[in-house]
Amino acid sequence: MARKLVISVFFSLYIFSVADAEIYLWPLHGLRRLSSSFSEFRDGRYHAGIDLRTFGRTGLPCLAVGDGEIRRIKIAPLGYGKALYLHLDDGNIAVYAHLSGFDRGLDSLTYYWRLERKTSWCDISLPPGTFRFSVGETLCYTGSTGTTAPHLHFEMRDERQRPFNPLETLYSVPDDHPPVISGLEIVPLSPESLANGSPRPLISLFRARGNRFFVLDDTLQLEGMFGFGASIWDEQGYGSYKMAPLSVELLIDGTSFYRLVNSRFDYGQNDVVLLEYDIFGTRADGRYQLLFKKEGNTRTDRDGTGVIHAQRNLQNVHVLEHGLHRGEIIACDAAGNESRANFHFVLHRYPVVSMARKLSAAADVVVGSFDPDGGTVEMELFESLNGGSSWQRIVLEPFGRFHRGETSPVDETVYRYIVRDDEGATVERFFASPLVRQDDDKVFCECIPELAFDGIALKIVTDRILASAPRVVRLAGGSFDTSAVQQMGPKEYFALFHRHHVVDGLNVFYVSGSDHRGYPLRSAYVLNIFKLDPGTNVTFNASDSLQCELHAVSIRARSICIIREIASPGETPSDLGAVSPPFAIEMPADLLIELRIVCDPGRNVGLFHWKDDRGWKCVGVPEREGGYIRVTKTGTYAFFRDGLPPHLRAVAIERIPEGSGFFKPYAYYLPVIEKGSGIDPYSAEAYLNGRMVVCEWDDFRERLYISVPRATAGGPTSLRVEISDRAGNRSVGEYGFVIE
Repeated sequence: MARKLVISVFFSLYIFSVADAEIYLWPLHGLRRLSSSFSEFRDGRYHAGIDLRTFGRTGLPCLAVGDGEIRRIKIAPLGYGKALYLHLDDGNIAVYAHLSGFDRGLDSLTYYWRLERKTSWCDISLPPGTFRFSVGETLCYTGSTGTTAPHLHFEMRDERQRPFNPLETLYSVPDDHPPVISGLEIVPLSPESLANGSPRPLISLFRARGNRFFVLDDTLQLEGMFGFGASIWDEQGYGSYKMAPLSVELLIDGTSFYRLVNSRFDYGQNDVVLLEYDIFGTRADGRYQLLFKKEGNTRTDRDGTGVIHAQRNLQNVHVLEHGLHRGEIIACDAAGNESRANFHFVLHRYPVVSMARKLSAAADVVVGSFDPDGGTVEMELFESLNGGSSWQRIVLEPFGRFHRGETSPVDETVYRYIVRDDEGATVERFFASPLVRQDDDKVFCECIPELAFDGIALKIVTDRILASAPRVVRLAGGSFDTSAVQQMGPKEYFALFHRHHVVDGLNVFYVSGSDHRGYPLRSAYVLNIFKLDPGTNVTFNASDSLQCELHAVSIRARSICIIREIASPGETPSDLGAVSPPFAIEMPADLLIELRIVCDPGRNVGLFHWKDDRGWKCVGVPEREGGYIRVTKTGTYAFFRDGLPPHLRAVAIERIPEGSGFFKPYAYYLPVIEKGSGIDPYSAEAYLNGRMVVCEWDDFRERLYISVPRATAGGPTSLRVEISDRAGNRSVGEYGFVIE
């Protein structure tokens, strides 16, 4: 007993000493454990606060962090769920979200306000002086409304409603774990730029040296203009929650080129998050924070441009000399824990292959190359008699300005030429000199469109090694353009077309060549391409009978948009009937704010978006939403008809925390099965003994909740529930039970 008393007194003294040093009271009793931090990436927006763990519990009292008054109460089916806004006397605003309930007076106000207006949701602004609280008083109770798991979302805003990081200056949390820096992204920023020989973004993984230092073993070979990104997350050390660090800095040769501090932002800047990240998968280690500032990024807690170039003296670009450079990334959390990641790169031009051909008059191959930077090159030549399955080295000898090697006298030989300069950059070419074949065999290829720089690129993958790079031609309107083609591997090529070289509508790309045996490659690929300006309207066919208009309501700048039919990415629920095949809407995600698809697909038809973790999800039904649908994300879409109403299950009862005491300590809930367009949360209505009551739809748990005020009389009760899906199909259920 004495030991428990000592521990209790020590804990109380610790809490008192921490609170005594801080401006505001911590919003919960107990341990300071976080599951999310300020300014994290959250599905196309910034996380505006910190998430406090409640360890699976709901109904924990939330405390007024300072003296102030409630000016706003919001209850919504998604987003913040039940949220409370405490205006503090010093002008700042404390926000509590995902709550299960409020103070008794606020519970009563929100319940009867909604009942009077026959709605389940509210956003109430209160006049000054209506509900005032002193520091330490209970305002509300933790919950899981609008989210998947119980926790308290807590944020601080300034007098202009701008969220700011409460861990930077207001609060401290126990944390001795430094941020983790797991990977480096190199982003080429012009068509002529190369990262380790590739014009596409390159990912390299760091190797950990302890828990604070990370290194990249290989030296990067870079040419042109580029920026860096890094996969970085912070851990408090209590659970595996991956959070955003407080600050990240990029240094080149000891000089700061870019620094970000997650301090403060405006809600109008939420979509800027798409300018700050490249996403490779759904996990935290696949999310790369860009360490350079893109045009349109208005965050004021970012310093520097971070863009690097080796040759051009451009505005907002750091010019570096050719040669070896040292990069360093420093990440710091709010507790002062720091991590560092080091890497090296050589900035120069890649060697050039000036000759690579098989002589027709002799069994010789002639090759040549040079270093445009004036250095020396090393050359290797190999031949394969079995289509690239195995390789044999060919000895090269000087031959005037070139080199020559004697090869095997086999017609179907394929050659591999490797050139390496004195700084380590490597160029590889595959070529052959086959006889022309007349039979029916041919080469197959796959064309994969990609958005690249200020245009589009075709990634071309063949099933056999080609005799030389294929010819890629775009044909439209009686004219054609030929793209320069870069070899990326034995059977992979990359062809880039600037947006000026494509037209609105159908563009046909022809790929031609031959393989090392002499068999032809001939393929045509059709793409629907549009050049969008803000305010542009274009037309495309989602199916043979469904024409759509695409309105570029809000995009940051002129952009290429590709709309193409694709294979279904996954299973379609049996409740849905296909109205169109799946199609992809592709454009730079950082430029997209809002598109609108205007169409008339018919009754009960909605547009669905494919989400890898959740399947097909309805984003809008034109018939019920003014004839158009808002599109704010690129990805895979399809039109489906939902003709089936939701399926109502039996009523169940669930114990709930006592909270303010305004409601009975239990709630009735009704599971609803809806595999089609999803429930319309604003459509639900509930009646007890013929009188309307407040009900709330929980989308994450697919349940309709009915909380019963404590003043409700007990006894036999009838319940009538009506609810619709997003396509307008309505279900009605009637039940009987006894209220305690």
